[in-house]
Amino acid sequence: MKSYLRKVDVRIALFLCLGYIGVFLNRGALVFGKVDGMEKHLKLKGTQYNTLMALFYPTFLVFQIPLNFLCRKIGARKHLPSMLLLAGTMSVGAMGARNFQGMIAIRLLEGFAQAGFISSLYFTFGLWYPRKYLAPRLGFALSSSGFAGIIHNLVNLGFAKIHTNTPTYAWQYQYLLVGLFAILTGVYGAIVIRDYPDTASFLSDEERELVGRIMSKNKLQASVDHKISGRQVVQGLTDWRLLAFMALDFANNYAASSAGNWSPVILKSIGYSTSTTMALLLVPSGVGTAVTVASGLYIRKYGNIALYQILLSVLSTATIIIAVAGVHNNVARTVAVVLFPIFAAPACLVGPTWLNVNMRGVDKSAISNALAIIGTNFGVLANSYAYLNTDAPLYIKGNSSNFGVFAVAIIIALLLRFSYKRENHKFAEQEGQDGSEAGFYNVY
Repeated sequence: MKSYLRKVDVRIALFLCLGYIGVFLNRGALVFGKVDGMEKHLKLKGTQYNTLMALFYPTFLVFQIPLNFLCRKIGARKHLPSMLLLAGTMSVGAMGARNFQGMIAIRLLEGFAQAGFISSLYFTFGLWYPRKYLAPRLGFALSSSGFAGIIHNLVNLGFAKIHTNTPTYAWQYQYLLVGLFAILTGVYGAIVIRDYPDTASFLSDEERELVGRIMSKNKLQASVDHKISGRQVVQGLTDWRLLAFMALDFANNYAASSAGNWSPVILKSIGYSTSTTMALLLVPSGVGTAVTVASGLYIRKYGNIALYQILLSVLSTATIIIAVAGVHNNVARTVAVVLFPIFAAPACLVGPTWLNVNMRGVDKSAISNALAIIGTNFGVLANSYAYLNTDAPLYIKGNSSNFGVFAVAIIIALLLRFSYKRENHKFAEQEGQDGSEAGFYNVY
């Protein structure tokens, strides 16, 4: 198994992590573009910037399910690199935008491309990694968004020093760089990845047989020849826990978007320069990335996913309280803005990991991951209008809504814990072994 994991880590996991960095660089370009003068250069008025934030999501949400099943049908080698190439091309094309209307089509096509990559990312991880090894890999993949934040902060810090006479054009260079990164990653993926373990020429016959035997226990062994199972799709759609995971992902990503989308804006509103803002944000980006990686390792070793979710929600709530209580104290607000992403970002790992480590069935995985990602991005979409310039400095709507989603996350974590624990007891009664059904047990 060590040889198998090493080979798959170098090819599959590395590409997926680089691709995840690419799509989050793409998303962050608009966020940091606000700091770099995009509003002034494109002559955006009123809530047009917020509208551009939101326009990404109609195509992203509509195409989640069909594009995930397209990946299931044609295989990851054709599908995933194509999505990255399209996303990168749109980012490069954004350099030519001159007004609000010019960015509309770009944002819609970016949403389409990222829909095809992100939901298929979780699905692909689940097909290559036995669940014992899945959580740490998902932790590394999701922590890649933190690396994207670090890259954006460093690039903006450099632009603040180099382009002092033309700050309104720095956002265009951001789009160029992130576009080229996505394109190169797509080319790399087309070369190194394969569709399924049973068709991977870089694996030995013994490795393919071993992983096939393990994955078949959870009905996660797939190949291009396997037809889509309507029964598994129905099982996914009728499992109430899928709705719970959608709501959990909504809550966690709403909060994380508050941190990622609005931290630069809030720090600038306090009075920090662009270079100081970017330097301050390096701290939560770096620490949040490390905590996300550690979260995956913790979940693999100890489980206790529900309790971990509750802990992160409580700590995130505490940072919002600090921000509200210290609204007229710039030091308190700065500390809160820096701490909030450290707790909010790792929580985004909980839902996808919890869903996939308890997954049985390839096509149930395809439909479940697609719908869970829809929940994730409804959270991000809803956050697009959470922090308006007119609400500064209290941002009552944004902060109070975060209190609400933290409460939702805690309640759902408790419900899922109860459900999975109860199901394990049923398995124990049926099989005579605690938490087992032909070797399967739920992690909670």
